[in-house]
Amino acid sequence: MSEGGTSSTKPGSDIYTILLAVACMFLLIATVFMSVRSHQIFDRWHPFGGI
Repeated sequence: MSEGGTSSTKPGSDIYTILLAVACMFLLIATVFMSVRSHQIFDRWHPFGGI
């Protein structure tokens, strides 16, 4: 008889959490990099914004 209730943890699903965190960090770094490069090249933060 289990006293812990119906908790079922899947150790294989932790890899997907790690991959999701790495993908989010990569996306954040790429966004910052593109904004800095856009500012360096076009002298504004958003290259397609306005006149």
